[in-house]
Amino acid sequence: MEPYPFAAHGKNQKGIGKLFYPYFGFMITRIAPTPSGFLHPGNIFNFLLNWHWARQHGGKVLLRIDDADVERKRPEYVDDIFRVLEWLDMDWDIGPTGPDDLDQNWSQQHRRSLYDDSLLELRNKSLVYACSCTRTQLASEPCHCQDKKLDLDTAGLAWRIPTRGEIILFTDRVIGEVKHYLPLQHSFVVRRKDGIAAYHLASLADDRHFGVTHIARGEDLLPSTAMQLHIDDLLDQQYLRRCGFWHHPLILGDQGNKLSKSAGDMGRSIRTYIKKEQLLASFERWAGFDKKDRKEIFAL
Repeated sequence: MEPYPFAAHGKNQKGIGKLFYPYFGFMITRIAPTPSGFLHPGNIFNFLLNWHWARQHGGKVLLRIDDADVERKRPEYVDDIFRVLEWLDMDWDIGPTGPDDLDQNWSQQHRRSLYDDSLLELRNKSLVYACSCTRTQLASEPCHCQDKKLDLDTAGLAWRIPTRGEIILFTDRVIGEVKHYLPLQHSFVVRRKDGIAAYHLASLADDRHFGVTHIARGEDLLPSTAMQLHIDDLLDQQYLRRCGFWHHPLILGDQGNKLSKSAGDMGRSIRTYIKKEQLLASFERWAGFDKKDRKEIFAL
C-alpha cells in the first residue's frame, strides 16, 4: 500500500529516491481515538492540544480512528467520536467524514497489508519470536518461549520482540532530553494471538503512512513512545526520529485516578454531563493560555 499523498514519494536534496518526510515541508498532527468507550475529558484535552498545535503553525490535522480491535469497537463509540468533534467545532483535514466513510475507506482493517509488511520484515531479520504465554502467566513468571523456538506460523501464538535493556534517547518539547531504558529480559507484543498487529506496530506504520510529523500524547505513553522508536530503529526506518514529541500531563479524575474509556468513566457521552464552554475553559487553564502567550506554548 502506497503512503498517503501527503507523504508522497520524492527525492531528497541529494537526489536519492526515498520517502519524502513532510516534517521538512509542513506539519501534520493526529487525533487518534479508539472506539472502545465514550470519550472523556482527557481525550478531549489531547485532541484540542494537537488541533491547536497544528492550527498555530498552519499545519494539517489527521483524524485516525484506531479500530484494529474489532471486538472492542462499538457503533455508539464511533458515533460519539464524530458527534463530540462536531460539538467542539473541531475540524480535520485528513480522515473519515463519518462512520460509514470510516468503515468503507479509513478503517485500520484496510491497512493490514502495511502492518503485515512490517511484521514480515521483523520476522525475516529474526527479531521476533512466537509466544504462547497468557497475561496471567506473564504476571507471575517470566516468558521462556524464546528458548522453545516455537513455530511462528503456528495459529494462536503472539509475536514478541525481546528487550535487553536498550537505551532509547529522544527529545520531548517540554521534558527535554529523554533517556528511557527498555526492560532487561523482557519483551513486548507486535502481533497478537489473533494475528492482528499490536498497537505499537500499527501506530508506527500509520504515522509513517499518513506522514504525521508532530505527536502530542499523555506522559503515561512515554514507554509506548520508546517501544515504537525501538521498532522504528529495528526496521531501519528512522521515521519517528524525525517527528516532534510532546508528552503532556494527564487529566485525573476526582479521586486522582487516570481517566479511562475502558473503565467506563460516566458511561455516556461527555456532551451529556458537561457544558462545552466549561470544558473549553478548563482546557485553556490546563494548557496555560491564561498565563502564557499561545505562540510560546505551541512553539516548534
